[in-house]
Amino acid sequence: MRKIITGLMVLSIVYSFGHITSVKALEKTTYLITEENKKIAIGLPTMISNVKTEALKETSYSKVMDGNSEVLNITLVPSTLGTKIQVPLELNKGETAVFYKNEFGRTFNSGNIYNKYNHSIGVIDVKVANNDGNTQIITSIDSNNILLLNVKTKNVSNLIDIQVNMKATSFSTYFTKSEWIYRGGITSLSLSQKPDVASSKNSDLNKVIKIDAWDKIKSIHTNNSKWYNSEGMQNQFDCHFDFAKKKDLWNLEPDRPNVDYFSTVLASCNP
Repeated sequence: MRKIITGLMVLSIVYSFGHITSVKALEKTTYLITEENKKIAIGLPTMISNVKTEALKETSYSKVMDGNSEVLNITLVPSTLGTKIQVPLELNKGETAVFYKNEFGRTFNSGNIYNKYNHSIGVIDVKVANNDGNTQIITSIDSNNILLLNVKTKNVSNLIDIQVNMKATSFSTYFTKSEWIYRGGITSLSLSQKPDVASSKNSDLNKVIKIDAWDKIKSIHTNNSKWYNSEGMQNQFDCHFDFAKKKDLWNLEPDRPNVDYFSTVLASCNP
């Protein structure tokens, strides 16, 4: 694992969920456990640009663990020259973080953490918690596990709070159970999803959660003799995720024709 960079000077310690996180505690890495029983973590940030000296006067960071999720909070006054921050991600050999990119080439501030088999084992998200619309963050990944944050803002007089959230996920993150049933004379994979599986108000984050959740389903069932027409089933899953969130069960049926996503949506997820 890449050694965590600890070069950022911490000039104040901020409160996190009612308690103070000490510098010493922050320097001791806390880990999330993946479904493969491996450890991953967010490292400590460091400035990598020639920002104004005064921009560092009110810089602080804290880390909060919540179950199998970790949030790194970075609070700072940004520079008029732009502020660049480097955050190492402590991953294992073959693992990499990839931020979602749409068909138009736009990179989002939410992404997936993949293992060496290109299977999503977690999600990562970057946001400005107190964004007034004047701050923009452009994310990129260097060397597979170095998160680069390019912060641009029109308002350099106020503190901004950047949050980097990493979550290690498993099938039980999104579903209570899955089973093969017969419905209307055809085979169906019936999924009992948790109420909050697609409840994030962040549409960008929902895109990577959808990828992550589908990977969990596929990894469990792809070797089952009933599993085929994977592309058609994924279109059915995406349709349920996007438009049928409140259904008690999501039924994915391999016998249905493999049509494109929009045709699946027009057919109410059952082409």
